[in-house]
Amino acid sequence: MKNLKDKVWLLGETPGSHHNVTEYNLPGVNKMTPMEGLEFLGIKNLCRMKMRVDMGLTYMEDPYIVGDAMDKCCLSLVGSGEWRPGSGKIDDMDEILTVAKKDKRIVAAINDDFMCGDRPLIFTPEVLRQQRETLHNALDRPLELWSVYYDRDLEKDVFAQSKEFDVTTYWTWYSENLRDLEKSLQWARSLTKDGRVILGVYTYDYGNGCPISDDLMKFQLDFSYEKMLSGEIEGIMLNGSCNMDLGLSATDITKKWLDDMTE
Repeated sequence: MKNLKDKVWLLGETPGSHHNVTEYNLPGVNKMTPMEGLEFLGIKNLCRMKMRVDMGLTYMEDPYIVGDAMDKCCLSLVGSGEWRPGSGKIDDMDEILTVAKKDKRIVAAINDDFMCGDRPLIFTPEVLRQQRETLHNALDRPLELWSVYYDRDLEKDVFAQSKEFDVTTYWTWYSENLRDLEKSLQWARSLTKDGRVILGVYTYDYGNGCPISDDLMKFQLDFSYEKMLSGEIEGIMLNGSCNMDLGLSATDITKKWLDDMTE
């Protein structure tokens, strides 16, 4: 099932960036880079996400999106909730277009955490529509606009904004909610015009600040496999390089699952 492995993405963060958030309670020390994460897992698709530690870092100088380890790349247009763009900007559109003009592997841009804080007031449907149209038309090929939604967004009124995205990435922040993943996935599929979803797969329970149980890790991977087979999702995105070298059992389970996929 190599074709399914080609549908797997890795969320790549600057090493140590998640350890800066104390409530996550992450163990160990994270030194793995995004490219090392791709090689470790044996996959080729990277979603490079900027976080608070990356404020001031431009994609033109980013050391973590160079090399031959990736085939396709998505860059964060709007980074994590604590990230801020440069002065006078609301996103990194100019940077992405500059890099993507030279690097054909860049296929999409993603808005992270845009339902947090005052971001819904900033990223109105009109603003999102302009982002999408720019990405679709500014280069000699269209780039896609992707979103990030969570289980904590299920009760929010998000549909006016969600329809402006090409793809929804849906994440279960609290691992106990994975048991409702079938229902949540149908909600996620309703968000975009064409129902396109990439399922986010956490290898750590960020909502509760603890390792995810082996049973729930296996459950969400098996669920993801079946949904990729059925075509209900376009792929999955693993989070991420920031915790793949921390000795978590979820990492071992995920690595074996990927290895088994190609046998």
